[in-house]
Amino acid sequence: MSTLVVVPGGFHPFHAGHASLYQSAVKTFPGADVYVAATNDQSERPFPFKIKEKLAKLAGVAPGHFVQVKSPFQAKEITQNYDPENDVLIFVRSEKDRTEQPKPGGTKKDGSPAYFQPYTGKDLQPFSKHAYIEYLPTVEFGPGITSASEIRAMWPKLNDKRKTAMVMSLYPETQKNPKLAATVVKLLDAGMGVELEEDLSRRGFLRGAGAMAAGASLGGIAKAADSPDPNRLIAIVNIEGESKEFDLTGKFKGDVKSQLRQADEFLTNFLEKRDINFSNLELHYQGAVLRTQNTGSVNEKMKMGATIEPIEESNISESQDYLEEK
Repeated sequence: MSTLVVVPGGFHPFHAGHASLYQSAVKTFPGADVYVAATNDQSERPFPFKIKEKLAKLAGVAPGHFVQVKSPFQAKEITQNYDPENDVLIFVRSEKDRTEQPKPGGTKKDGSPAYFQPYTGKDLQPFSKHAYIEYLPTVEFGPGITSASEIRAMWPKLNDKRKTAMVMSLYPETQKNPKLAATVVKLLDAGMGVELEEDLSRRGFLRGAGAMAAGASLGGIAKAADSPDPNRLIAIVNIEGESKEFDLTGKFKGDVKSQLRQADEFLTNFLEKRDINFSNLELHYQGAVLRTQNTGSVNEKMKMGATIEPIEESNISESQDYLEEK
């Protein structure tokens, strides 16, 4: 009988906390085969699998143990190599995710025990009958950070120096290698901006990409700029004389006002760094609108008269293609 341990997640991006959970799983289950299961789903989060994989390798996940799967809590791409009638399957999660689905325990409609059960270490059944979930301590890393969503929320507001400092905190291997740290900064920039990068490139706005043909389809994350869906964080901006719309939903954390300000700074920095001419940036979310007539930093914009229109209470909860050899 073999014991298979899977650390499932989104990993947008993979960071020191995830690495600590992986290492804790290795120590907690000596002799087990420990894998990390990640998807390539970018429907609501920005990082493609190839970037997550590079960051996981840098953070210390063993080669071949960071696996792309369709569904992290099925992980068939991993379990297919094991015997369902004899081997035990344990999913390891961070303590902070204890209230998240799926939860272990409970019963099916017929009264029999549910497939996912709490891990107790006793009377373990093969994964044809049950899989188990164990929770290990959440590790705080960086400046009080415990989740990838916090990294995504902070990243757009950091200058290059602070980005490097965060990278060295997230990936200690970079602390003695400034060149590697710079590469990881670019990798994270690519992940945070990959949706906009691909869309702007496809539509000819990036330098050297050529002019966009008249009447070309907006495609990708862009859509018709009529009346923005109030449940989506929508940016409308004049780019080289044409009004374009981008969906930034899910990139930022905090209340409505905070997310609008973060989105403003993120999009402004993204466009300015790529020498794209833009003006009249407008951000819509949950009935609130942030309008800016000028370019520049968020602070400069607020001084120049950018306004945030009335905000209603809402129930919001929340590239580089390589890494250099060490």
